[in-house]
Amino acid sequence: MTHARLRSLLVGLAVLTVAAAVVVGQLAHRAVVARETDAAARDAAQAAATLTPVLLGYDWRTVDADAERIDGVTTGPFADQNHAIVAGLVVPAAVDGHASSSATVSGVGVVTATPDHVETVVLYTQTTTRDGASPRRDARSARVVLEPDPDDGRWLVAGFDAL
Repeated sequence: MTHARLRSLLVGLAVLTVAAAVVVGQLAHRAVVARETDAAARDAAQAAATLTPVLLGYDWRTVDADAERIDGVTTGPFADQNHAIVAGLVVPAAVDGHASSSATVSGVGVVTATPDHVETVVLYTQTTTRDGASPRRDARSARVVLEPDPDDGRWLVAGFDAL
């Protein structure tokens, strides 16, 4: 084997080795992202089931504390929007009408997921009472978007749209 042929063979092997390393690196990265996405979907679905009743629950006797609790489970631009709705509409209506609301989640499905953004559909029953009247129960569904808190990583509600 000539020196030129040996050099060509070694260069070819080096190129193949680098190409194989790149492919293995990409596959490893995809595997990590897939694991992170699966964990995010699982954890965010569980958070959606836990946080939906918090988001929808209030009692006219404890509405100020309820509003603070609601604020504590929201994030991003949705947190500001929801705070304005709760403070401007929900609190006064609850106090004036002696109203209360609770929700029971019956199911959660993940629509899309990435490691830092999960969209779910939540099925729930909302029970409301006003002025001592009989409770009203409504089966409902909502698109609930969750994102991790940048400080502690817990999943918070970043969007809530009734369907």
